[in-house]
Amino acid sequence: MDKIILGILLLHRMTAYEIRNVIKNNFKSMCSDSLGSIQVALKKLLELKMVGFEELVEKGVNKKKYSITDIGQKALLDWIKVPLNTSKTKNMDFAKLLFMGYVPKESRKYLIDQIIVSLEKDYAALKSVKESINVEDERAALKNYLLTDKEYQKRIKALHKKNISESIEDIGTFTMAALDYGIDIAAFNMEWFKKLKKSI
Repeated sequence: MDKIILGILLLHRMTAYEIRNVIKNNFKSMCSDSLGSIQVALKKLLELKMVGFEELVEKGVNKKKYSITDIGQKALLDWIKVPLNTSKTKNMDFAKLLFMGYVPKESRKYLIDQIIVSLEKDYAALKSVKESINVEDERAALKNYLLTDKEYQKRIKALHKKNISESIEDIGTFTMAALDYGIDIAAFNMEWFKKLKKSI
């Protein structure tokens, strides 16, 4: 979760609640969106000096807006530069598939049906997120934000040595690629479990 929070904060200063909403809407399949988990991660990142915050009052409410530090940015970029290890993803629930032969046939079909239903929900949710994204509006909103926050504008320009529009386009390309990957994986898994159900 730490790296996801750093990635979110690389583009925008946010409160813990705003971070939670971003995770809930975009990263639920990767990490918890519980406010408690986010606050624990932020505390750890603060201790490591990877994030900082400023306190402000909005509509009579005290808030902390978190931002990434140079140390946090370096840690994030170093982590990104390590090649993706797809075999590292561990899900103990897959052991249930390994041992499913221990339960009666009717139970197996029921369990597989439940897996398919869950995957269909995940697939539909990811498709809905993709359909709700207006790429041009998202790019314009981020560009407008960066034009008002000079420190973050400088940070993004330094990442790519390009202008803000080109940097935002590069960032958006991989945001959409990650979403497409999630959609494709969910679709593959649905079909795989449907074939398994037919074969038993």
